[in-house]
Amino acid sequence: MKMMNIILSFFILVISANVKAASFLDVNNTNPKLIAYDVISEPNATFVNDNKRHYTYLNLINDIFRDQSKNTKYAYEGGNYHLAIIDFDISIDNSNRLLKKFFSEKRIEALKLGTIYFISYIKNKIKHLISRYMYKYDFEKNYATDLMNLADDLKTLIYDRFVYEFTHDLIKFRTIPENKKLKERSNQAFEALVQNSSMNIQGYCIKITKDENHIYLSKDFSLYFNITISKYQSNATYDFEFPEYEVVEVGTKALRKL
Repeated sequence: MKMMNIILSFFILVISANVKAASFLDVNNTNPKLIAYDVISEPNATFVNDNKRHYTYLNLINDIFRDQSKNTKYAYEGGNYHLAIIDFDISIDNSNRLLKKFFSEKRIEALKLGTIYFISYIKNKIKHLISRYMYKYDFEKNYATDLMNLADDLKTLIYDRFVYEFTHDLIKFRTIPENKKLKERSNQAFEALVQNSSMNIQGYCIKITKDENHIYLSKDFSLYFNITISKYQSNATYDFEFPEYEVVEVGTKALRKL
């Protein structure tokens, strides 16, 4: 795919997005400054029920989320809007009987692999949404309807199709254990995590305009969204605002690497 510059007014966008953000370089300033949205490094998992005996397994899940989210990029892949996700929370019902059976030292390896499958599955579905669905939304004219459509589409991709894809072995992963029992248990842990989760995703849909050589991030329109999905429902709220950014000198150690 041909590399194209992405520009916002006097700023060149460097897409980075560990789920998350974008940075801009002022090209008209003789003393360049980096302009960056606050970066969220990885999804954050929480358990519905506060059970101290489960803290070890919650920490394990978040460690895997953090490790598996490194260098994840949700780049612009077409459509009229760039999707920047700034906050991503995953709530897991740890009271579920099928999930709780993996909260033991004997099945911790299965929980680890199941969690890797879980975050990989979510990332692939978000990438699919960005690459295949963004073209059909018009957030300027139909912001309420199309934002709800986006939430419904994401719910369909992650939850509604899951049972069919899972039972028909349509979900593929790179790491598959050779041990048959571990493979089976890992798949069970993955299924339990999906079926007992809900997600809250916050971010911005920023309008894009194009000419022959460049793609521009428009200063005229940005829609903040707050989307919640689970296998039972989807919901979305919005506001008209741009992401806040900070300006720092290039090379400063205070800015986290994107």
